[in-house]
Amino acid sequence: MGGPGSGRWYRWQGTRTTLDEVQRLDVRRLHRHGYLDGQSYGVTWSRREQPNGAVSITLVNGRLVVEYRCRRRGTDPWEDVRQVITLDWTSCHYGGQRPWFRCPGCQRRVAVLYGYDRLFLCRHCYRLPYTSQCETRLDRLSRKLRKLQDRIGHQYNRKPKGMHWHTWERLWDQALDVEMTRDLALEATLDRLMRRG
Repeated sequence: MGGPGSGRWYRWQGTRTTLDEVQRLDVRRLHRHGYLDGQSYGVTWSRREQPNGAVSITLVNGRLVVEYRCRRRGTDPWEDVRQVITLDWTSCHYGGQRPWFRCPGCQRRVAVLYGYDRLFLCRHCYRLPYTSQCETRLDRLSRKLRKLQDRIGHQYNRKPKGMHWHTWERLWDQALDVEMTRDLALEATLDRLMRRG
């Protein structure tokens, strides 16, 4: 009890797939770029500037037909998949209509479907967490520090043009507080790990 691997922070770290790691099919983006006009289009994804996946989409009789090839594991054979996704349209307050996907798994009205397994389903069906839900306290503090440093122009160590001095000094103080808190949390984590080992 209480050994390595115990506790929630250790279990989630790096083991769960998050929404940032899977392909996403966003109906708002498809509609904005004119892909819902009945013609066939290709949608591609990349990660770290390397191609990571591609699908062919066509709107047929008010439904989106998505065709692609996939395999579950690296050693499995490739299989052709043809998925038909129902679209739902709602009226906007100032005219026009907004498209939504009906999730093939739960029939929820969603804007984004995720390609995690064989099919595109909503995040609820796949139980995919946001990246921030799997972060440790150190991760959260580091992210907060990066955001503050970006706002105060930490790279050049000078106030960004147009920012009031009072705002810059307040953000600078916040960044110093967060950095000190992060360093103390890192020290406590390292101390705890050293006592275990």
